[in-house]
Amino acid sequence: MDEPGRTEPHLGQNPYAYPTAIAPDTPPAGAASAAQTVYPVEFTATAGEYFRIWIVNLALTILTLGIYSAWAKVRKKRYFYGHTLIDGDSFDYRANPVAILKGRLIAFALFAAYTFGGKISPLIGGLFALVLVFAVPWFIVRSLAFNAHNSAYRNIRFNFRGAYKELLKIMIGGGILVIVSLGTGYPYLKARLVRFAASYHSYGTSSFELDRITKSLYGVYLKAFGLAILGFSVIGTGAAVLGIFKGARGGMSAGILLFMAGIYLTYLLVFAYAHARTTNVTLNALAVGPLRFTSTLGARDLAGIYLVNIIAIILTLGLATPWAVVCTMRYRTRKTTLIAAGSLADFVGTQTGNVSATGEEVGEMFGFDFGL
Repeated sequence: MDEPGRTEPHLGQNPYAYPTAIAPDTPPAGAASAAQTVYPVEFTATAGEYFRIWIVNLALTILTLGIYSAWAKVRKKRYFYGHTLIDGDSFDYRANPVAILKGRLIAFALFAAYTFGGKISPLIGGLFALVLVFAVPWFIVRSLAFNAHNSAYRNIRFNFRGAYKELLKIMIGGGILVIVSLGTGYPYLKARLVRFAASYHSYGTSSFELDRITKSLYGVYLKAFGLAILGFSVIGTGAAVLGIFKGARGGMSAGILLFMAGIYLTYLLVFAYAHARTTNVTLNALAVGPLRFTSTLGARDLAGIYLVNIIAIILTLGLATPWAVVCTMRYRTRKTTLIAAGSLADFVGTQTGNVSATGEEVGEMFGFDFGL
């Protein structure tokens, strides 16, 4: 289903290629064969530490009417990056909060203009909507570039060199396809968007590569759709039967409550399934230099985590949010590993030499972020 005749960036033969059939339960680093080394992704953050960051961020964001949210984002990302480790070293987040604030002010101004313009005149609202259609891809490209440039591992930055015009074509063409196909073209659009985001990223001078995932995404979304149909059918039948046998008002109320609870539970299960499977498909097809990624998220595990998180957040009036975030991140990282054809240190060393020789030509040309 990938676009015929189009040469995707960075999809050439990987000089470090090796077999990709890796068992889900991988051994600790150093236990693999000499040709391959397994590096688990570690997450050392704690709910208690993050709660202190989160509560201060929340209070200051409210007191400053949202202005502090840019600093809150940087504090949060620095904490999570600093506690995400591969081979004993953590990631760095180096963004300037002022740059994030500038981007958010621009995005807020455009959204406000669209909202109030529509109230003044449908024509003005339509014109602003048209402007947003062309502006959103630019926002996304700038955000991806900003966040990549301000992310680093072992003092080597990531980069993103995707072009606005290409993303605009993908979003407009894919959007039309989704509408005309009554939604069945969405996995194709999703695959193209993921490919655009992945294949234009690089670590140092090594570009990321993504195998074709369109067919796999169609399988995921088809199964998710079938799961939703099955869940809604069972719920509807159960609610109807309960209403028939208890024709009294109390019986009907019980049927409605059962139906609503079932709807939310089914949505949770379908969302968890789609998220787990699409993440696995994407990461298992991703590579950079001699490194490949593996992801083994379980749909039922993720659904259980989501359900417990929701209940905890409701019962604590939101105060369990930091615990829920850390719990989810810990599970996701525990199910993610890197497989290196050789030594990770050797690969990083080559990037250090290449970067120092070529320089970081992108520099600060990506001066602000839109928080997308």
